[in-house]
Amino acid sequence: MNKFPINLVFLVLLSACAPKEYFRTNITETPCELTQTMSCDTANLVASKEDNFKLGFVEIDDQGQFYDNGQVDALIKLLKSERQQQYVTIYVHGWHHNANDKDFNVRRFKERLKETKQQNPDYNVIGIYVGWRGETLDLPWLRLLTFWDRKVVSEEVGRNSLLDFLLRVESIVKAEGSNNKLLTIGHSLGASVIFNSLHQVLLQRLAQPENAELRSGFGDLVVLVNPAFEAMRFAAIREAAQRHNREYSFSDRQNPLLIIATSEADSITKDSFAFSRKLTAMFEQHKAFNSDQKNTAQDNNTLSEWELDTTAVGHFNQFITHRLEANDSPGPDYACTSTSGWLNSAVARQKRLQLSKGEPTTGQGWDTGNGHEAASLFQDSSKMELRHLKNSATYDPYWVVQTDKSIIPNHGFINQKHLWCFIDQTIKQALPDTPSVKRL
Repeated sequence: MNKFPINLVFLVLLSACAPKEYFRTNITETPCELTQTMSCDTANLVASKEDNFKLGFVEIDDQGQFYDNGQVDALIKLLKSERQQQYVTIYVHGWHHNANDKDFNVRRFKERLKETKQQNPDYNVIGIYVGWRGETLDLPWLRLLTFWDRKVVSEEVGRNSLLDFLLRVESIVKAEGSNNKLLTIGHSLGASVIFNSLHQVLLQRLAQPENAELRSGFGDLVVLVNPAFEAMRFAAIREAAQRHNREYSFSDRQNPLLIIATSEADSITKDSFAFSRKLTAMFEQHKAFNSDQKNTAQDNNTLSEWELDTTAVGHFNQFITHRLEANDSPGPDYACTSTSGWLNSAVARQKRLQLSKGEPTTGQGWDTGNGHEAASLFQDSSKMELRHLKNSATYDPYWVVQTDKSIIPNHGFINQKHLWCFIDQTIKQALPDTPSVKRL
């Protein structure tokens, strides 16, 4: 029997189930005003007078090209026109999402921008939503089969036009002398998009120039939540950070630059990712990986390339540097305020404790306290606690944070107030009086 007609019919059915690719088709330079009667569901720029924020969309195809460069041009013009200090958040969604106005990530990102304005009343709050084809099939029983196809595309999306766009945004928002803030967040495969785009930038700014000056990252902070990519892809930055600390030692004025936050309860990146990756990696060659790292948590410097290549970065034990927990419920009206200088305070407290025990005063193993054993340095109602696991230098700015399920209960995160509070605590001058860092 000729199978060609059957295959052809199957392909036609799949194409009929494919969702729309490109949503923000009404391209203007003036934001559409969100009201009860105006949803602005096709607008590239939207603004909420009630919640006092602006939001721009850019959408990228599977080859990493923008569907319409007009989206980019309008957003760049908007950023340049702002006269008040800005708080800009770039967000890249993950699997099963897109820039549809009905998408949960779009709706929740709008709510997040409202909360950002409440926390930062003196800033003009602007969001940038980077949309790509995270969803390719509408049928529930077929959607699960698209992960590895979308994973490959997530790497492609970050290779082409996105990097140029991100660097243009950074040059505007973080212009020399400005007090603007730039936060970049990617979730799941969206974290893969961001990391693939910024990997070389982060590595270059870590490695150059070769001196003891403060290291710079991208913007103020990059956060990758439950990232769906291999630990092997992070190994170069990990190695460079270990080498820099041996040669120069990270300054006690060094801000965190990159946070990889993964929930211990995320079975998708912990189990499903590892199982699927092992199936695809079994035909590849792997050997022992000679690492530069030497620390108290690991007595040798040999890592397994197989484990690095088949384990999601947030679940690779040798790379996990911190543990984040919450000791109470956030409640319906979660209050989150920042305490300037909490990182220095935590390190100083640990050094005093080490001195009292006759131990080397490295500061490694610091914690923020949880309201029980020590006074909490985080001013939030759920008594969050961040612990350094002695698996990196005290002020190493590249954090791989394991969270418990009270912080991130599963693979999703965008509506989790705990994690957003932790991000706020970190970006709002974790270390005070840090001078601006010149970027290459």
